[in-house]
Amino acid sequence: VAPAGLAATLSGASLASAAGTGTTLTFLKAITMTKFQAGIIGAIVVAGVLTPLVIEHQAQVRLREENQSLRRQIAQLTIDNERRSNRVAQAKGTRAPHLPAPPLQANNLPGALATEELQPTNRIAQLIDKPSKLTAEQVESYLKANRRNAASLLAAFRTTGNPALLEEAMQQYPNDPQVDFEAVFKKDASPDQRREWLDAFKQSAPDNALANYLSALDYFKAGQTDQAVQELIAASDKPQFQDYSMDFVQNAEEAYLAVGYSEAEAAAIAHAGLEPFPQLQPLRQVGYDLVDLANSYRQVGDEESAQAALQMGLNLGQRFDDSTWQHLLENEVGIAIQRSVLGAMDPNSSYGSTGQTVQGYFDAIVRQQKAFGTLGEHANGLLQTVSDQDVINYFNRVKLFGELAADQWLVNKQGQK
Repeated sequence: VAPAGLAATLSGASLASAAGTGTTLTFLKAITMTKFQAGIIGAIVVAGVLTPLVIEHQAQVRLREENQSLRRQIAQLTIDNERRSNRVAQAKGTRAPHLPAPPLQANNLPGALATEELQPTNRIAQLIDKPSKLTAEQVESYLKANRRNAASLLAAFRTTGNPALLEEAMQQYPNDPQVDFEAVFKKDASPDQRREWLDAFKQSAPDNALANYLSALDYFKAGQTDQAVQELIAASDKPQFQDYSMDFVQNAEEAYLAVGYSEAEAAAIAHAGLEPFPQLQPLRQVGYDLVDLANSYRQVGDEESAQAALQMGLNLGQRFDDSTWQHLLENEVGIAIQRSVLGAMDPNSSYGSTGQTVQGYFDAIVRQQKAFGTLGEHANGLLQTVSDQDVINYFNRVKLFGELAADQWLVNKQGQK
């Protein structure tokens, strides 16, 4: 057994020896440096582990936000699809007017409706220093860059007004629905040529009800009421209603950018400086013709056919009451059609399945029209003073969400300043 105290003696001697040779200081430094280096290495390791985690977390947050945005868009699309499906189902459930149809009885519409004029919004014309019309020389490079395809030819025609460009599109792309649509409104076309392009439009866009509505108007003008009614019946069975307005606006905007206009100028002129809605006046006339057709049926005692014609008119007006429409001008036409049709109905009769009366529904859309007008006037005033970037942002929102949402965004944004 070792003597008591031997361990303490040996320890003390070891430490004393180490102190004499400097080993203790070196030992302590070694311990300290090792701990310091270990801390740095540990920090690097932790950072190496945490950095991917942070990046992954940020990616997950962005993904979550994108998923939420997509869910909202899907939900809105679902609602829109349900609304369209309900309208189509309602249209299909409506009895068609009897044939042969009586001659159209033209009646004077209420003054407020008869004097309405369709005007382009043209909200920021004061901000546009450059001309809205381009020259043939200006658009030539744009046409070459796009290989003179159908869309570029139509954009060049819209931005220059040169009928030769439309004629070229008609000859080169006679089966393109947008070309057929534009050819229907060719100013110097004869009735036979117009009928030819209407039939071509129906063939190239068989699911688009717009072709049938325009064809019905043509038959109404020609006094061929039976054919007009048949076209209206065909239109009621089609869920799609596409007028290509945003396609024309987007292509025109690209044409202005290609010839050197700024982004703000290109967006402003394409949306507000041109007239991209040649179909609105004819479609409004179809709604009015349906009111006249209902009156004609009433003259011969066929109330069932009169109601069927009025329901067709409401279906047409409600086609515009949809979030997919980009411009309030289109919505205004839909409201005008509905007002004219509702004015031909018994105001105390029921409307729909909610217990609402015709008068109640009429009052509701009038309030809606006034609200849209007030918001539009407010946004119009603000657009005269905002920056170019806000002009760009505004028209980007028109393309993505529609003019109503863009107006609301602008009013809210400027109201916060």
